[in-house]
Amino acid sequence: MKVYVSLNNDNSVGMIATSQTVETQIEVDLPDGVIYPDKMQGYEVRSYSTGELFLYLNEEKYQNYLKKEQEELERQLAAEKLQELVAMKTLQGATDAEALEMRSLYPEWCAEVEYPAGYYLQYKGKLYKVLQDHTSQADWTPDKAVSLYVNVADPQDPYPPFKKPTGAHDAYSKGDGITFEEKHYRSKIDGNVHSPAEYPAGWEIVEEEN
Repeated sequence: MKVYVSLNNDNSVGMIATSQTVETQIEVDLPDGVIYPDKMQGYEVRSYSTGELFLYLNEEKYQNYLKKEQEELERQLAAEKLQELVAMKTLQGATDAEALEMRSLYPEWCAEVEYPAGYYLQYKGKLYKVLQDHTSQADWTPDKAVSLYVNVADPQDPYPPFKKPTGAHDAYSKGDGITFEEKHYRSKIDGNVHSPAEYPAGWEIVEEEN
């Protein structure tokens, strides 16, 4: 059986056709009369002792091609994983101000996920930071579980959820706003380390503007 082939620059077979075309000008013999299109990378054009050309399927060449393809795929996957890890390290190692600028890049909060302290995530369009290691639960959403998450203070959000201060370094100053039990408050004193429930005299409720 006769077929027609085209050769690439490295003399590998580029195309095989049963009739001559503009691309396939080289006539060769097909000894077994069968073409395996999925093994194109293993085909070679060889010659008989008479000088006549024939199409030969080099299985070793084809297997080497598959091996190289697999190795290349593994390299690509490894490079993508490395890029993902570098990006995640950069995102999770950012300052609060940097994190706010990159807010859209952070993952959305999900239930049943192990979150480490300091981890940034999004919930309903806002950026939160995890306060302590925990496994998230459906009823512990970032906007409600104030002991687990804190809304990273966005300049456009003057009333972030109340975060229990741990000392003078993160205590609320006079005029600082918070959201506590779905109401807005403003601190009336400096060094405020108590919630409105614990020390009502330290806070004034902010009436919603119509």
